[in-house]
Amino acid sequence: MPPFATEPLLTTDVPSPSSTTTIHPTYKYTCPYSKHKEGRNLVVCIDGSSNRFGLKNTNVVELYSQLVKSEAQLTYYNSGVGTHARPTWRSLTYVHYWLSNKVDLLIAWNLERVILAAYRWISENYQDGDRIYLFGFSRGAYQARAIAGMIHRVGLILPGNNEQIPFAFELYSKIDEKASKRKKSRRKHAWANELAETFKSTFCRSHVHIHFIGVWDTVSSVGVVRGKTLPSTTNGDHHMCYFRHALALDERRVKFLPEYIHGANTEGSHSERIKEVWFAGSHSDVGGGNRLNEKLQSGDIPLLWMRKEAVEAGLRVKPTEVVWKMDDLQKRTFESLRRTWWLLEFAPVKRVVYGTQDNHTFGYVLLHRGAPRVILPGQKIHASVLFKGNYRAKAKFWKDFDVWPELMYWNDPVSQDRLSKLGQVWEKDIFDASTVPSLLRDIQLHGVECFDAVDRLAFMASFGECFISLLQFVF
Repeated sequence: MPPFATEPLLTTDVPSPSSTTTIHPTYKYTCPYSKHKEGRNLVVCIDGSSNRFGLKNTNVVELYSQLVKSEAQLTYYNSGVGTHARPTWRSLTYVHYWLSNKVDLLIAWNLERVILAAYRWISENYQDGDRIYLFGFSRGAYQARAIAGMIHRVGLILPGNNEQIPFAFELYSKIDEKASKRKKSRRKHAWANELAETFKSTFCRSHVHIHFIGVWDTVSSVGVVRGKTLPSTTNGDHHMCYFRHALALDERRVKFLPEYIHGANTEGSHSERIKEVWFAGSHSDVGGGNRLNEKLQSGDIPLLWMRKEAVEAGLRVKPTEVVWKMDDLQKRTFESLRRTWWLLEFAPVKRVVYGTQDNHTFGYVLLHRGAPRVILPGQKIHASVLFKGNYRAKAKFWKDFDVWPELMYWNDPVSQDRLSKLGQVWEKDIFDASTVPSLLRDIQLHGVECFDAVDRLAFMASFGECFISLLQFVF
């Protein structure tokens, strides 16, 4: 029996755990790439710009603290762009680190270094059948998606070839996905693809896929100059099993425009495998880091949602005191567009142009002037925003394809009835009474190991319609 077979895990499996079984994910959708249920989890977590472990920890750090660390699940964490450990004394070395930190925040010259370090860790630890999980926030989210794109395009380097990793990234970054649509560039595009494929077959494992990507508010923008979008970061989901993206409804800074899974394409399709869900707040409200969180118990809704989604896809997490609570719905959000950030709002900053079938269309379209973000068809909004008193989201629906309903009140029967009638654009996970049977089933099968299901039921029991459903199934 493997040493991790009896590890208490948080999952939503159908089979009851025994001395010979290991708990595995049970989404309705079955990932075609996850054929080896005995495989391990390799979990990579990359933090956002200037974010690291400290007093104001992000969701990345908090999620990492909850991960089971064992032979069944190997973990890796990298602090964000622009973070360095401060020397013990102030000397020329200190000045060097200080300048390096500031420049890194401005132009992110270590963006590639972080990608290659995480890629190398995966390549050194990967075994056939392992499941790769990638988590990130802000630029760290973009780096996580770039790792997935790199593995998809050039493969995962074989052990003993670490010196070839920089060349792998060079080949990957030279692939120009727009070139195939330009007559003059088609030959160059074909050449770059051929080289990448040849490199993959020579030095890499070519059939490695990403099991789960979980990111908070992906931002690729670096400094005042926008570079080329890295391949396979904003052009679909064919190289991953599950993609979860938490987005900030109230972020308005032009340099923090989000990178959607389908880029600028407003006709991209979403499915059970792909979820992009909007939450109340600005960039760091959704990804964490705006408030003190030294005990790693923030209870932020975007984190709890991501944890639930990842657990259902097989992530192993430890019991935690953080649960769904009514108070979390009323947390204050912060305005990020302040002071010097306004200067860029009146500068000709290159940004994405929505409404095309091209995933990578950019242009200098008017001045941004603090314009709201755009909610695209197929994306969802978390229903928790409807219970925030006096809250009005800043983001707008693309071409008004939907409208905002009225705010709801927790103990109002009319609000409860309206909640059940909300359309598909709303993510109702913690309010959805239809999930009661599956949650009770998980508790019956897995007992105390399914503590997340218990927490969710306790939260739902305080809500009228869910409480009635719970009583119906219990009695």
